[in-house]
Amino acid sequence: MIPNFPIATDNIYKFACLFGLAIIVASIVSFVSIYSSTLDRKVKLSEVIIALEAKDELTAVEKNSLELNRRLLEVTKSNEHFAQQAVGGAFSLGLVLSIYGAHQWHTKIQARDDLLATLQIEKLRAEIAKLELEANRLRSPENGQSHQQAVTTQNEIKSNNNTS
Repeated sequence: MIPNFPIATDNIYKFACLFGLAIIVASIVSFVSIYSSTLDRKVKLSEVIIALEAKDELTAVEKNSLELNRRLLEVTKSNEHFAQQAVGGAFSLGLVLSIYGAHQWHTKIQARDDLLATLQIEKLRAEIAKLELEANRLRSPENGQSHQQAVTTQNEIKSNNNTS
């Protein structure tokens, strides 16, 4: 199966940031799932325990069942605690990875790209100024144009540059 969702792998920092975000989302989903399933299990075990404790006299089988359900309730709580710690660790890892990737991308990659864009704009402005200067020299009075025609043409070029 070919994935339809493009993954940003153009640099390692952006990938780290997005992978960290994916870990965070998976951690949140896991936490909700673990909480919901253990809550259901604890409620069912508690119902059985309450029903058995409500009886005045218990048979040997009921005593064993009561003890087993109490132990299962303790194990469920312990497992929930461990799972929540694991999810918290994964969440923390995702958060650190995401922050690290975003910070490194912003300071190393984005700063370089911004400088490159600024230099390209400056280069284009210099080229435009050079072309305008050459165009003005070609239209100068030495080439058969009157001074008024050269000034008019120069003003037209400037107004066209301002509108675009």
